[in-house]
Parts: sequence; structure tokens; C-alpha cells
Amino acid sequence: MRSGPVVAVLTLCTALRLPAQAPAPQSFSTTPKLTGYLQPRFQTLGDTASFFLRRARFAVEGNITPWAAYRAQVEMRTLGAAATPAASPLTLSATDLFIRLTHRRWGGTVGQFRVPFALESLLGSTTLETSERSRIVNAAKRDIGVQADWTVAGRLVLQAALVDGEGPNRTTSTNPDNRMAYFARAVVTPVKGLDIGGAFEGYSDSSGANVQSVYRAARWTARAEYIDEHNRRTPVHTRGWYGLAGYYAIPQRVELVGRVEQFDPSDRVATDRSTGYLIGLQYFMRGDNFKILADYEVFREQTVQVSNNRGVVQMQVRW
Repeated sequence: MRSGPVVAVLTLCTALRLPAQAPAPQSFSTTPKLTGYLQPRFQTLGDTASFFLRRARFAVEGNITPWAAYRAQVEMRTLGAAATPAASPLTLSATDLFIRLTHRRWGGTVGQFRVPFALESLLGSTTLETSERSRIVNAAKRDIGVQADWTVAGRLVLQAALVDGEGPNRTTSTNPDNRMAYFARAVVTPVKGLDIGGAFEGYSDSSGANVQSVYRAARWTARAEYIDEHNRRTPVHTRGWYGLAGYYAIPQRVELVGRVEQFDPSDRVATDRSTGYLIGLQYFMRGDNFKILADYEVFREQTVQVSNNRGVVQMQVRW
């Protein structure tokens, strides 16, 4: 029978007459989304104890086009910067204020954002395994400027940023020293689950280098970082490192955490180095959206001991 070739020819002719179908565009919404989180905390520090609101952050984020998005986040807290207004213990400040542009492997950020340097500072407060970042990292560094990044999914991340170097939430529109700060970070993934990277920061009067690594498995997480910051005016090196491990004793419910850290604020002083030993756990009721975190850290100073051991019990709600 010859019906097979005839059917094939008719099918081909029909296909040639049909218009080519373009791939369906990815759907996106321009509707703004409200996100945020609350972190009420009970903390003991040395021989003192208190309840306070560690963080309360609210953000509006959304898409403008399939390749342009924005995020604006403010923070209210009862500890930290000068109160706003002065008669109130509550502080109010902006954290993320940026526009994000993406095109395939390329990305760009303009505004106020976290600079690409320390790994622990790039991790969000809601996903940290501990109540506080390590002493050498201390806080998430934010600044105002522009950042570019290039990513090969699962293999390589390159980031570079040029910022004013004056930190976030400046009250003036000028750069006082008229000099920029720059950052560069590279992370490679040699095997699945393992990221190894390094970063560099440069200011008008100082510079810093960072070595970082993280390993993630089904029930294990391990992270380590070393930072050396050099003040060219003094000249003083501030150095520190930490190693952290987390293990899900009960998958998706209970994570046990341990950390060892060391901080040396000045290599010119032989007696100011301190070491911290932390144990803790996280109890997840609904992942990071609703959890309780508890940890205790013992600090050992190089010479004179200080009453500064810290215990924390903190609840987190995120939406």
C-alpha cells in the first residue's frame, strides 16, 4: 500500500501552510506584593535580661516588566540607631531600595542594596541558623550604587559593585570624600551542593579580602568564612573567621546548630582577640515562615574575661 507516503506528504504540506508558533511568553504580574517579617526576642546578655523587638520589616515589591523589578523595604526596631522621633525608643530606617534588571545570565541592580562581599551578610536574617551573625561579619552591609552580575546556574556566580562607600540611608545627596568603594565576588560550584568563593572590597582608606565556602546536603549544612580587613591609615588588620554546622535531627522540623568563631579587632593589640562557642536549635512550625530559634553563645577573651555570654529565644513570623 502507498497510503503511508501520501499521508506523509499531505501532513508536510499542511505544516508548511501553518504559521510558525512563537514560544508562549512567561506570565508575570505588575500587582505589588506586600512582604515582611517580625522577630520578637527574649535575650540574656551577661547578667541582664530583656524582651525586645529584634526586627520588624515591611516591604513592597513587584515587577514592572518581565525583566525589571523593584523592592522597597523599611525596618522598625527597638534597638540600634538613634530613635525616630527622638522621644521614642522605636527606630525607623530603609534597608532595600532598588530596581533589579535581568537578561538571561546577566543582572543589574541600581539603588540601595547589600554589597557582594561576606556570604553571611548576603544571607537574609529570616534564613540564618543563628540569632546573630558572626562578629567579623556583624551585619548585612548595604550601600547606594550599582551592581552587575553574571550567573551560570549551578556552576558560577560573578558579582561586581560600585557604590558611594558611605553606607545606607544617608541624609545628604553628596559623597563627602568624593571617592567610590568597589566590591567583587566570585563563587564556583565544583560539585553539587558545594560552593567555594572569594570576595574583595576597596574603600578610600581601607580594603578587605574574604574566603568563603558552604556545603548543603539533604540534612546537613556547613559554612565557613575568613575575612581580613586592612586600614591603610593606621595600619591595622582586623581579622576573623567562623565555622558553622547545622543538622536536621527531625527533617523539616528540628535543626541542631553549632558554631565556632574568632574575632581579632586589631593585629597591633596582643590581648583583644575573642573566641565564641555557640550551640542552638531551630524548631520549624511552618518552615522559615513560622519558627522558634534558641541559641546560647559563650565568649572567651584572650586575657580579661568579660560577662558577655549571650542567650536568645526568638520567634519569627514571615509572610
